[in-house]
Amino acid sequence: MNPVSAPANAPVINPVPGSIGAPAAPQVNLLPPEIAARRSQGRIKALIVIIFGLFLVAVAAVYFLVLGIRTAADNELQAEQDRRLELQTELASYGYINVLADKFENSIKAREWAGSTDIDWATHLTALLNAVPEGLTFTDMTMAQGTPAGAVAGDGTAFANADMGSVAFTGRAESPELTADLIEAFDALPGFSDTWVEAKQIQAIDDTDTVYWEYSGATRITYTALSGRTETEQKKAPQWILDELEAADGATTSDEEAN
Repeated sequence: MNPVSAPANAPVINPVPGSIGAPAAPQVNLLPPEIAARRSQGRIKALIVIIFGLFLVAVAAVYFLVLGIRTAADNELQAEQDRRLELQTELASYGYINVLADKFENSIKAREWAGSTDIDWATHLTALLNAVPEGLTFTDMTMAQGTPAGAVAGDGTAFANADMGSVAFTGRAESPELTADLIEAFDALPGFSDTWVEAKQIQAIDDTDTVYWEYSGATRITYTALSGRTETEQKKAPQWILDELEAADGATTSDEEAN
């Protein structure tokens, strides 16, 4: 049977402009709604499975990344612990330095303590005797010096102070004015100050008419009289002492290991 063609001048139902690109023949969706729903659910389930799989992959990647970081941290910690033991062992080998530092500090303090009242008496007493004016003689001399444990306070004069001590003396003078010269001469000496002299007239022992003046007094010993011979600017022990202590410490360690 031959199809019947429409007349050439027959009108077109629902004409669609050619610019839209719609098919010339009408399309009808004959797919049942149940099948379309099942297909839609299948696509959703597949999408969920894909997303879940990607999530598992991400979790696994993060786990292995954290595991790698933790392993590296554990290895670094173990290396530092091993190094700490090595450093402690090396530090223990220098334990003698603390002992040496304590001994050295004690020696410095002992030197300062012992020399806190050190005076070059040969020099000072020679200067003191040479300063005695002509016409005066010494008949007695006593010295009271301070100790590292405390200063000397009293000497029976008006200038008694807590200082390095005093030199007390007695003697004879041809005239009372000479005692003033004695005070000036003693106070001019380094290491001495606050000289005090008392004088009184007495009669000569022999049958002559000679009269002399007996005097007594004291001069204070100041801190400038200290010799400073025990002072030191040394701040560390000499290398040869360190070497000897290190050798002795090594020998002691070897003996302990042998025992």
